[in-house]
Amino acid sequence: MEQHMIPNYRDSKFQCPHCNTVATQEWFDADDVGSTTINIINHLYLNYRSSIESFYQKPIIQFLNVIDNELQKNLYQFCPKGFSVASCSSCEEFTLWVNEEIIYPKKTTVPLPNEDLDEDIKALYIEASNILIDSPKGSTALLRLALQKLLKQIGGSGKNINKDIKDLVADNLSIQMQQALDLLRVVGNNAVHPGQIDLDDNIEIARKLFDILNYIAYELITKPRELDSLYADLIPPDTQEHIKQRDKQK
Repeated sequence: MEQHMIPNYRDSKFQCPHCNTVATQEWFDADDVGSTTINIINHLYLNYRSSIESFYQKPIIQFLNVIDNELQKNLYQFCPKGFSVASCSSCEEFTLWVNEEIIYPKKTTVPLPNEDLDEDIKALYIEASNILIDSPKGSTALLRLALQKLLKQIGGSGKNINKDIKDLVADNLSIQMQQALDLLRVVGNNAVHPGQIDLDDNIEIARKLFDILNYIAYELITKPRELDSLYADLIPPDTQEHIKQRDKQK
């Protein structure tokens, strides 16, 4: 499964939640504003000092030393402590952070849903991604519902996830796929009913389930579709008929 650089406070690079590109981030807060402003003022003074009388030099330097200490205090009135902005070098959009937690945009970076999923399943997936930060439990519950609909898409009843998985296992489902299905089913059940997994305290568990759902979709929907398409394109119709007749023989 593809790895994503999840946004973390003060990381120099992460996957931007606006453009989904892994890009360099430029951070800015009140401390940065103060340092940048002082550097600009000092730079302007260095260019200016050659045009003024020498007896003015010392008072100006004293003034610069004073505002170096006072500017930071005043800036906190406009840019409070704990408030930060990270600007994306790719799309130039920004993320807002308060006390080292991202508060805008209210979504997290997860891969897009598998294109072969039915539209209602994609809609559930997107809805789950939009509430992941605020409600990992709610996000996981939506992914469980998406799994239920996915199983119906591939021919299951869509009414009982456990039975649908059991039927797939009876048809020689791989152990890896069985584990992926049950992982999403069991964690999803914990989101709906009290269980041993506390999703509110572990957003990373909920985040990984998006990859799990896409993995299931790829293995059970995309790969068979691609193989069917390749078979139909490359095997002549008369040869396909011979193969059907061959397989009917006992």
